[in-house]
This record gives sequence, C-alpha cells and structure tokens, in this order.
Amino acid sequence: MRLCPKLSACLALCALLLPVAQASQNGDTLNSAIFPSMTAYSLEKTRLNLPADLTGQLNLLIISFEPEQKTQIDTWMPLAQALQHTNFNFRWYRMPVSSRENFIFRWWDDSSMRSDETDPETWPWIVPLYVDKNSFRHSLQIGNERHIVVLLVNKQGRVIWRAEGPLTPDKRTALTAAIAAAK
Repeated sequence: MRLCPKLSACLALCALLLPVAQASQNGDTLNSAIFPSMTAYSLEKTRLNLPADLTGQLNLLIISFEPEQKTQIDTWMPLAQALQHTNFNFRWYRMPVSSRENFIFRWWDDSSMRSDETDPETWPWIVPLYVDKNSFRHSLQIGNERHIVVLLVNKQGRVIWRAEGPLTPDKRTALTAAIAAAK
C-alpha cells in the first residue's frame, strides 16, 4: 500500500517527536523552567530568598496546592528523607502553595501547619508559599493543581527533573538517575 506524501511526512515527524514527548512526560529531559525569585518563611520562621537560599546543590521541591494532596506528598517523603540523609548536597522542601492572603490568614495557616507537623525538625524544610498561583504555575510550567508537582532544581533554581502525582517505581528510578547525572 502506498501512502500519500503528506501523510508519510506527518508519520515520519510523529515518529521523531514521540520519544521526545514520552521522555518529557517521564521527567527524563532537562527543563528550561527556573524557580521564580521570591521571599518566603519556613515553618521555623526563617526568612528565605528563593531560590538563592535553597541549601542543597540539588533540591527536591514537593509542591502541593490542596491539603488533600498530603497522601501524595507522603509517598515521596521516605525517599526524600533517605536521599537527604545519604547525600550532603541534597535537600528536600515541602512547599504548600496558597493564594496571596493578608497577614492574619498567613499566620493562621502557618500555625495550623505547625500544629499538624508536630516534629519541629521538619519545620525548616516546610516553606509555605503565598503567591499569585497562576503566575507561579506558569513560570514553572505547571498545567494544573490536580496533583502535586515534584521538581529537582539546582542551586540556581533551574529545573532539571520533574514529576507529578504520587511516587511510583518509575519515578523513583528516574529521580535517582537525574541526581546521579547532576553530580
């Protein structure tokens, strides 16, 4: 069977682009996004100028948009904590994202998070972000708020790996490969 030349060209282009799209979906390609500059406070009440004050050479940012996403976050925490304990150049941060609010709302929200996170050892690594959510998502190329987004960023805030949703074996493998490649 002979195909139309335009259809043949289209199929050839799809064959070239499909592996790139699949790799991008799996978090295997470098990303041009850079974490936006902002000031935030950890639950420990430490002022952070982000991304400059991220303490690792590699930083795993676990970004959530809704309190109900805690179950997705919890799937990542054992791996994040293990990596932080075994790699002195690696740090994890949980970053719950909320819309910009007044001081009283932020104080109430942060106090509620501190009461939920009863281990003060985790407070430096939990950094609530009060931002224009649409602008924030756009700058990091986050399509929606349905799932958590996990970003591996370097010291300058450049995204070098990303994933969405709960941890899976494939995401674990891809993250560890990205960390090894970034060394």
